[in-house]
Amino acid sequence: MYNKFYQFVCICALLFAFVSCRTSEPPVLAPDPSVISYDPPGATTLTKELNPQHKRTIGFQSHGVWVSNEFDGGRLNDFYHISDNKFRAEIYPENAPINRSAWFAFQIWSDQSREIEIELTYQDGQHRYIPKISRDAYNWSVIDSSHYFHDRDSQSALLKIAIDEQPLWVSAQELFTSEHVEAWLDSLTTLSYITMNEIGKSKMGRSLHRLVINETDDPIAPMIIITGRQHPPEVTGSMGQKAFIEKIISDDLIATEFRKIYQIVVYPLVNPDGVNEGHWRHNAGGVDLNRDWKDFNQEETKAVRDDLLKLKASGVEAYYSLDFHSTSYDVFYTINKDIPTSVPGLTDRWLAGIQSRLPDYEIREEPSGVDPPIAKNWMYKTFNQADGVTFEFADTKPRDEIRDLAEAAALSLMDELIKIKK
Repeated sequence: MYNKFYQFVCICALLFAFVSCRTSEPPVLAPDPSVISYDPPGATTLTKELNPQHKRTIGFQSHGVWVSNEFDGGRLNDFYHISDNKFRAEIYPENAPINRSAWFAFQIWSDQSREIEIELTYQDGQHRYIPKISRDAYNWSVIDSSHYFHDRDSQSALLKIAIDEQPLWVSAQELFTSEHVEAWLDSLTTLSYITMNEIGKSKMGRSLHRLVINETDDPIAPMIIITGRQHPPEVTGSMGQKAFIEKIISDDLIATEFRKIYQIVVYPLVNPDGVNEGHWRHNAGGVDLNRDWKDFNQEETKAVRDDLLKLKASGVEAYYSLDFHSTSYDVFYTINKDIPTSVPGLTDRWLAGIQSRLPDYEIREEPSGVDPPIAKNWMYKTFNQADGVTFEFADTKPRDEIRDLAEAAALSLMDELIKIKK
């Protein structure tokens, strides 16, 4: 019996040693090029099925209240009467898993003046934005804090609003849809040195525009690249982009000198489908576009890439790229200091210039590597190690302070780039 037990123990020990040797160094598998290494793990940028939002007007005849999502940027999946003057709005994402940037936007009106409560509830997400209200979808105000409660335990929100026969817009942020963007772009093209072209179509067939600001008389003048609105709800980023560009085309002495040396190539609305369809994060392919700058599975990123590669092939060099976004706080996502760039130290000098113009402003910089498949990293790899930044504006940043920061950033960058050419 003892010998048999001893033999059994020895065999088990040998097997354990063999298995340990086999598993201490797992086999290296060839990477799947369609898989993104982060955010979220295992995600790909291959087109995914959407959960369609039904555009409709919902009415409660007996209570005299109507609500609608039938406009560009609208997001309201369902609406229920709970009790008396209390209602519940249900908000779902375009698909999941998804970044929890829960966007909502709807119109509401009544057959008589009344005050109602609306509970905002979310599927696969949580409340993020302080509601804005408007009578015309152009002039907006933040809801009074006494009429708004964010329940952080349930991640819902409760609003108290006064409604009447005139529709009231209720939205996560101000509406800045493709219609608003195109009207702004059209106003810029009244200047002789600004041109706008269509570079392609989105997945749903909307125009993708490129704006070129070039007062140099040289079609291959050195280039600054600007991209914006890859993520639909990030309206403060669009506001920052708008103010940044308007400072570049201003009569400021730095701006006029800068425009004689550099051209600016702008892709102001990379995700028009997501914006107009009221998406939380993705395009009409159900994909985060700012994770598709490696495989280029989506129409929008492919269109921007192909357009920039044509410019590169014609001899245009890029000196800097800026990708405008929004998050819960202001932050400059820059490139790690130990990674070489074509103009060493440019970002550090740019940020220092912003600080000198806004001495009370606290700059938050978060550097990272150039491997993740995002816009600024593709620009870096494609244009001879051109430095760049993902420029994020806080969701709640006062709108006048957005302009102040964007203008200071534009002046500082133009000043530093002018120095390079002197």
